[in-house]
Amino acid sequence: MKITESKIRQAIMKNILLEVADEERESEMREFSRSRSGKKMSQAGNKISSAGSAIFGIAEDQTGNMSRTLYTIAEFIGKLGDALSGLNSLEEGSQMSETLPTVGEFRKLVKEIARLEKP
Repeated sequence: MKITESKIRQAIMKNILLEVADEERESEMREFSRSRSGKKMSQAGNKISSAGSAIFGIAEDQTGNMSRTLYTIAEFIGKLGDALSGLNSLEEGSQMSETLPTVGEFRKLVKEIARLEKP
C-alpha cells in the first residue's frame, strides 16, 4: 500500500475535525457576553437598573394606586436591568432568561397602568 501526501493530509484533517467536534461549544449568549458589544449591553443594563431605582424613589413620594403602580414599574425595570447587567456574570448552567421579568409580571404592570388611565 502506497502512502501519498494527500492520504496523510486527509488523515490529519479527519483527526483535527474529530477533535474540534469533541470540544464543548459555547452558547451564542456566552460568546456575545465576552464581546465588546456584550460589555456595552451590560453597561446599558446598569443604567436601566439605576432608572428602576429612581422610579422606586419617586414611588415613595406618591400615594394610593399611583404609588403601587410605580413600585410595580420600578420592580419590573429593575429586574430587566439586573438581567442585562448580569450578562457577563452568567455561571455555568445558568440562563439570562431565568432572571428576566415574567410575562405575568408584565401583564400585571399593563393592568395597573390601564387602571390609572381610567377617569
